[in-house]
Amino acid sequence: MNSPQEISDILAAQKAAFRAEGEVTYATRRDRLERLAKVVLRHHHALVAALQEDFGNRSPFATRAGDILGSVAAIEYHLEHLEAWMQPEPITLPVNVQAEGTQATLYYEPLGVLGAIIPWNGPVLMACLAAMGGFAAGNRVMLKLSELAPATGAAFAAAVATEFDPTELAVINGDAKVAAAFSSQPFDHLLFTGSTATGRKVMASAAQNLVPVTLELGGKTPVVVSKTADLQVVANRVIAGKMASAGQVCVAPDYVFLPRGSADAFVEACLAAVKQQYPDLMETADYTCLIHENVNARMRALLDDAKSKGANLTFYPQSYSLQNLPTAGRFPLVLITQPQNDMAVMLEEIFGPILPIVEYDKIDDVLASIADGPHPLSAAYFGTDNAEAERVSRAIQTGSVVINDVRLQLAIEALPFGGVGDSGMGRYRGHAGFVSFSNRKVILRQGAAEDALAKRRTPIPAAAHEAIEAQIQQKKTQYGV
Repeated sequence: MNSPQEISDILAAQKAAFRAEGEVTYATRRDRLERLAKVVLRHHHALVAALQEDFGNRSPFATRAGDILGSVAAIEYHLEHLEAWMQPEPITLPVNVQAEGTQATLYYEPLGVLGAIIPWNGPVLMACLAAMGGFAAGNRVMLKLSELAPATGAAFAAAVATEFDPTELAVINGDAKVAAAFSSQPFDHLLFTGSTATGRKVMASAAQNLVPVTLELGGKTPVVVSKTADLQVVANRVIAGKMASAGQVCVAPDYVFLPRGSADAFVEACLAAVKQQYPDLMETADYTCLIHENVNARMRALLDDAKSKGANLTFYPQSYSLQNLPTAGRFPLVLITQPQNDMAVMLEEIFGPILPIVEYDKIDDVLASIADGPHPLSAAYFGTDNAEAERVSRAIQTGSVVINDVRLQLAIEALPFGGVGDSGMGRYRGHAGFVSFSNRKVILRQGAAEDALAKRRTPIPAAAHEAIEAQIQQKKTQYGV
């Protein structure tokens, strides 16, 4: 576990190294990205094993496909586009200014040191996404790994140390006190991924040093199902998205809106889908355990609250009930019908394999219900009515909307990722991360001749006053003032 003093010392060393380096060339950035890929590829067995240890079981296939190959694919996307992203961009100036020969150019320059607080649910992939975004922009990077995945934090730190000096990339491990000390450091930018409640604390801490922040927070991802949708297709895709990592994903479907009268049919469709996808749900290596027994306890509390307030619960496997739910490890899928707005399961982000189903009469009611709550990080719409799909996707205030699927945005590095309001601020990944983690510097080159500039200086002649007044009167006429 790193101490607050160690964190400060590493940051100071990174800042000193950044200043000493001077220009961070394309070759340097490319080299750091390639070494990051080597880290996850060379040590993938240790990283997979560490995630297994932390979770009890985390789908090894999903870990290899997502955390290992997913990280490498994202790095390769950066490598493919980095040189183009780094090019200066000319800025179009007013015609009369350009006519004098004045020019403006936007340069993307490194900020210095990027700090990133990484969540427990995808620590390897999320750590790599933060690091590659920082490296692409020319920064040094410090990563705080989650104390809820200590084996992964230790394995990732050891892997990084084989390729990087701590002045380039440093991995910090430790408990909540270490995280608090980390967020209070004077980074040049801070990226946080986690809960909204913790995000507020991180932002308040960063504000003490005027550190700009990118916050990727949670939110209750709604799924809106049109009357034109095929319920079995919807169920197949929603269940695949919900059960991936046992719902412990920031954009996992959180609750489903269905046309009135279709809930029972959708429950049956979901049961058919989960039986097809996970025939041995509570035994298969493909189904991930909940990260900690406290999460199991929270799932049970959500279900007890829902049942006590009149909800209907359907379990898969059907051998489970409120009386025999697991206290640790894998947790069954629970479908909730007739949920009420005052139930905790409808107020809190679930982050587990529980899926409330809400029936509606009009799409307007759905949009109003979503608007009345905190803005979600993501949303989904299913149906073949293109006009309705456009209306729903444009009406919901969220960071992203997927039409006829869920979670699809996580696999596409070209898409800016982030939330709005309670679900976050700022965007990262791909070019969006390069921009967010860069200093967008404008360099303006004056082209006007000295005699032209001299006429604009004091003392101001009477003719100039008259010309200004004439322009004001012309604008007043133009705007009907």
